[in-house]
Amino acid sequence: MFDVNDAATILLRDLTRETKKRKAAMDACLRVLRGESHPPAARRAFVAAALEAKILRGD
Repeated sequence: MFDVNDAATILLRDLTRETKKRKAAMDACLRVLRGESHPPAARRAFVAAALEAKILRGD
């Protein structure tokens, strides 16, 4: 199972290029971890950053 902690780890470890999408994904993950947001928002931001970094294939 993949969760927000896993997404944050990937963003920190594998997406090293600072982009607006990476920052938005990190911010979204932090908001979920703080209880300020819901996981689907973080998932959408993570997918956008991962696609940009070419570590995730689109459908």
